[in-house]
Amino acid sequence: MATADRYSRLILWLKVSLPLAALAILSTLFFVAETLDPESAIPYAEVDVARILRDQGVTGPTFGGITADGVAVALSATSIRPDAARANNWFGQTLTAKLELPSGAEITIDSPEGLVDAGNRQATLQGGARLESSTGYTVNTPSIVASFEDATVVAGEGVEAVGPPGTITAREVMLKRLDTEPPSHHLVFQGDVRLVVRPAN
Repeated sequence: MATADRYSRLILWLKVSLPLAALAILSTLFFVAETLDPESAIPYAEVDVARILRDQGVTGPTFGGITADGVAVALSATSIRPDAARANNWFGQTLTAKLELPSGAEITIDSPEGLVDAGNRQATLQGGARLESSTGYTVNTPSIVASFEDATVVAGEGVEAVGPPGTITAREVMLKRLDTEPPSHHLVFQGDVRLVVRPAN
């Protein structure tokens, strides 16, 4: 009988002491736990977006549209960055301009660098520009100005070209729209034009 009483008292004591011990342990954890600062828990860096845009610019941009007379114009670059001195002007690296004419002919202009004037909707491809036409002409010139407004192309610093007739040198060349029906576009060489005719095979 005494053994049974001792067992009952032990069970009663454990029922009271164990929950109290658990509470004591939890209280200790809360007291010793380090208070976290939300501001320092996640580190971050202050980023100057304007400076990054100015110094690094935008990579892989593409611009495009269709002129009133149906010429599809597209301009792409490996990167561009804004000109701090002139608003709406961008410096570009490795520029490519493409014109798809209503006749089906295509003109592609490549240059290592250039300036995009978004306000006037034109681009100056410079640093040694190369124009290739699907009609068989290849033109090399220091720079070419291409307009996205009316699909004009002008090179006026001296040109050297190779085409179906032969080798051509001139002061300038331009892509000119002729008022035919339907309208057509032709490369026109002007100023001290010299043609070396390629002999027929």
